[in-house]
Amino acid sequence: MSNTPDISPVDQTRQFLLSVARAMRVCSESPDHKSAVHQFAEDIGSAIPKSPPATTIMAPTELHKARDTRLARQLIDVSDHLPWTESPRTPNMGNRIALCSFNDLFDLKHHTVGLLYLDPGLTYPEHRHPPPELYLTLSGTAAWRYGGSEEYRVVSAGNLLYNHPMDLHGVRSSDTPLLALFLLWHNQSV
Repeated sequence: MSNTPDISPVDQTRQFLLSVARAMRVCSESPDHKSAVHQFAEDIGSAIPKSPPATTIMAPTELHKARDTRLARQLIDVSDHLPWTESPRTPNMGNRIALCSFNDLFDLKHHTVGLLYLDPGLTYPEHRHPPPELYLTLSGTAAWRYGGSEEYRVVSAGNLLYNHPMDLHGVRSSDTPLLALFLLWHNQSV
Protein backbone atom coordinates (compact mmCIF):
# COMPACT_ATOMS: atom_id res chain seq x y z
CA MET A 1 0.00 0.00 0.00
CA SER A 2 2.84 2.41 0.70
CA ASN A 3 3.90 1.96 -2.94
CA THR A 4 0.81 3.91 -4.03
CA PRO A 5 1.48 7.51 -2.96
CA ASP A 6 -1.51 8.88 -4.88
CA ILE A 7 -3.94 6.99 -2.61
CA SER A 8 -4.87 8.87 0.55
CA PRO A 9 -4.41 7.29 3.99
CA VAL A 10 -8.22 7.17 4.34
CA ASP A 11 -8.54 5.20 1.10
CA GLN A 12 -5.66 2.94 2.13
CA THR A 13 -7.44 2.33 5.45
CA ARG A 14 -10.70 1.52 3.65
CA GLN A 15 -8.81 -0.94 1.39
CA PHE A 16 -7.26 -2.53 4.49
CA LEU A 17 -10.68 -2.93 6.12
CA LEU A 18 -12.14 -4.47 2.97
CA SER A 19 -9.20 -6.91 2.90
CA VAL A 20 -9.94 -7.79 6.53
CA ALA A 21 -13.61 -8.36 5.68
CA ARG A 22 -12.58 -10.79 2.90
CA ALA A 23 -10.31 -12.67 5.31
CA MET A 24 -13.03 -12.80 7.96
CA ARG A 25 -15.53 -14.19 5.42
CA VAL A 26 -13.09 -16.97 4.53
CA CYS A 27 -12.55 -17.82 8.21
CA SER A 28 -16.23 -17.61 9.20
CA GLU A 29 -17.84 -20.95 9.93
CA SER A 30 -21.29 -19.68 10.91
CA PRO A 31 -23.82 -18.24 8.44
CA ASP A 32 -24.59 -15.52 11.03
CA HIS A 33 -20.92 -14.53 11.17
CA LYS A 34 -20.64 -14.53 7.37
CA SER A 35 -23.70 -12.30 7.23
CA ALA A 36 -22.29 -9.90 9.84
CA VAL A 37 -18.99 -9.67 7.95
CA HIS A 38 -20.80 -9.17 4.64
CA GLN A 39 -22.81 -6.32 6.17
CA PHE A 40 -19.58 -4.84 7.56
CA ALA A 41 -17.98 -4.92 4.09
CA GLU A 42 -21.02 -3.12 2.67
CA ASP A 43 -20.93 -0.61 5.54
CA ILE A 44 -17.23 0.22 5.11
CA GLY A 45 -17.51 0.27 1.30
CA SER A 46 -20.07 3.07 1.42
CA ALA A 47 -19.03 4.80 4.67
CA ILE A 48 -18.43 8.52 4.57
CA PRO A 49 -14.98 9.47 5.91
CA LYS A 50 -14.77 11.66 9.01
CA SER A 51 -12.05 14.01 10.13
CA PRO A 52 -9.91 12.04 12.59
CA PRO A 53 -9.96 13.24 16.20
CA ALA A 54 -7.20 15.62 17.23
CA THR A 55 -6.34 13.85 20.48
CA THR A 56 -4.54 10.59 19.77
CA ILE A 57 -1.44 8.87 21.04
CA MET A 58 1.51 7.86 18.91
CA ALA A 59 1.24 4.51 17.09
CA PRO A 60 2.53 1.67 19.29
CA THR A 61 6.33 1.61 19.34
CA GLU A 62 6.59 -2.16 18.83
CA LEU A 63 3.93 -2.29 16.10
CA HIS A 64 6.59 -2.65 13.40
CA LYS A 65 7.36 -6.11 14.87
CA ALA A 66 3.79 -7.28 14.16
CA ARG A 67 4.56 -8.35 10.59
CA ASP A 68 3.72 -12.06 10.48
CA THR A 69 0.71 -11.73 8.15
CA ARG A 70 -0.06 -9.81 4.98
CA LEU A 71 -2.89 -7.95 6.71
CA ALA A 72 -0.61 -6.85 9.56
CA ARG A 73 1.96 -5.53 7.09
CA GLN A 74 -0.81 -3.73 5.19
CA LEU A 75 -1.97 -2.09 8.42
CA ILE A 76 1.56 -1.01 9.42
CA ASP A 77 1.72 1.02 6.19
CA VAL A 78 -1.05 3.33 7.46
CA SER A 79 -0.57 2.98 11.23
CA ASP A 80 0.85 6.48 11.71
CA HIS A 81 -2.37 7.94 10.23
CA LEU A 82 -4.69 6.05 12.58
CA PRO A 83 -6.37 7.46 15.70
CA TRP A 84 -4.64 5.39 18.40
CA THR A 85 -5.85 5.91 21.97
CA GLU A 86 -5.19 4.55 25.41
CA SER A 87 -7.70 1.94 26.47
CA PRO A 88 -9.98 3.09 29.29
CA ARG A 89 -9.65 -0.45 30.68
CA THR A 90 -5.87 -0.09 31.02
CA PRO A 91 -5.09 3.49 32.08
CA ASN A 92 -1.51 4.74 32.15
CA MET A 93 -0.26 2.14 29.66
CA GLY A 94 0.27 4.71 26.91
CA ASN A 95 0.75 2.99 23.58
CA ARG A 96 1.89 -0.31 25.15
CA ILE A 97 -1.80 -1.28 25.16
CA ALA A 98 -3.60 0.76 22.53
CA LEU A 99 -6.89 0.89 20.71
CA CYS A 100 -7.77 2.34 17.33
CA SER A 101 -11.39 3.07 16.49
CA PHE A 102 -12.24 2.98 12.81
CA ASN A 103 -15.55 4.58 13.79
CA ASP A 104 -13.47 7.74 14.38
CA LEU A 105 -12.45 7.64 10.70
CA PHE A 106 -15.68 6.46 9.04
CA ASP A 107 -19.39 6.93 9.65
CA LEU A 108 -20.27 3.27 10.26
CA LYS A 109 -23.99 2.80 10.84
CA HIS A 110 -24.23 -0.70 12.31
CA HIS A 111 -20.74 -1.66 13.46
CA THR A 112 -18.09 -0.83 15.99
CA VAL A 113 -14.72 -1.67 14.46
CA GLY A 114 -11.26 -1.22 15.82
CA LEU A 115 -7.85 -2.56 16.60
CA LEU A 116 -6.46 -3.91 19.84
CA TYR A 117 -2.68 -3.76 20.23
CA LEU A 118 -0.68 -5.28 23.13
CA ASP A 119 3.06 -5.12 23.64
CA PRO A 120 4.61 -8.53 24.43
CA GLY A 121 3.74 -10.01 27.82
CA LEU A 122 0.72 -7.81 28.60
CA THR A 123 -2.90 -8.56 29.47
CA TYR A 124 -6.08 -6.90 28.26
CA PRO A 125 -8.57 -7.29 31.11
CA GLU A 126 -11.60 -9.51 30.95
CA HIS A 127 -14.76 -7.63 30.07
CA ARG A 128 -18.18 -8.12 28.48
CA HIS A 129 -20.67 -6.16 26.42
CA PRO A 130 -24.10 -6.67 24.88
CA PRO A 131 -23.20 -6.73 21.15
CA PRO A 132 -21.79 -9.94 19.66
CA GLU A 133 -18.17 -9.66 18.55
CA LEU A 134 -15.67 -11.20 16.17
CA TYR A 135 -11.91 -10.85 16.60
CA LEU A 136 -9.48 -11.53 13.76
CA THR A 137 -5.94 -11.99 15.07
CA LEU A 138 -3.80 -10.05 12.61
CA SER A 139 -0.41 -10.69 14.20
CA GLY A 140 1.07 -12.57 17.11
CA THR A 141 0.16 -15.55 19.23
CA ALA A 142 -1.79 -14.96 22.41
CA ALA A 143 -3.87 -16.69 25.06
CA TRP A 144 -7.51 -15.72 24.62
CA ARG A 145 -10.57 -16.28 26.78
CA TYR A 146 -13.47 -16.20 24.32
CA GLY A 147 -16.66 -17.86 23.16
CA GLY A 148 -18.06 -18.54 26.63
CA SER A 149 -15.03 -20.55 27.75
CA GLU A 150 -13.69 -20.10 31.26
CA GLU A 151 -10.19 -21.05 30.14
CA TYR A 152 -7.61 -19.25 28.05
CA ARG A 153 -6.61 -20.90 24.77
CA VAL A 154 -3.56 -20.13 22.66
CA VAL A 155 -4.52 -18.66 19.29
CA SER A 156 -2.17 -17.68 16.47
CA ALA A 157 -2.48 -15.05 13.75
CA GLY A 158 -5.11 -15.66 11.11
CA ASN A 159 -7.75 -17.07 13.46
CA LEU A 160 -11.26 -15.73 13.91
CA LEU A 161 -12.79 -15.73 17.40
CA TYR A 162 -16.42 -15.17 18.38
CA ASN A 163 -17.91 -13.78 21.58
CA HIS A 164 -21.64 -14.15 22.21
CA PRO A 165 -23.40 -11.16 23.78
CA MET A 166 -22.21 -10.75 27.38
CA ASP A 167 -19.47 -13.44 27.11
CA LEU A 168 -16.61 -12.64 29.48
CA HIS A 169 -13.46 -12.37 27.36
CA GLY A 170 -9.87 -11.13 27.55
CA VAL A 171 -6.41 -11.76 26.11
CA ARG A 172 -2.77 -12.13 27.18
CA SER A 173 -0.02 -11.50 24.63
CA SER A 174 2.95 -13.83 24.45
CA ASP A 175 6.54 -12.88 23.67
CA THR A 176 5.43 -11.08 20.49
CA PRO A 177 3.15 -8.08 20.01
CA LEU A 178 -0.54 -8.84 19.51
CA LEU A 179 -2.59 -7.02 16.90
CA ALA A 180 -6.26 -7.94 16.49
CA LEU A 181 -9.22 -6.38 14.74
CA PHE A 182 -12.56 -6.43 16.56
CA LEU A 183 -15.98 -6.16 14.93
CA LEU A 184 -19.15 -5.67 16.94
CA TRP A 185 -22.52 -5.40 15.25
CA HIS A 186 -25.56 -3.65 16.61
CA ASN A 187 -28.36 -4.72 14.32
CA GLN A 188 -30.02 -7.84 15.67
CA SER A 189 -31.17 -9.07 12.25
CA VAL A 190 -27.89 -10.97 11.84
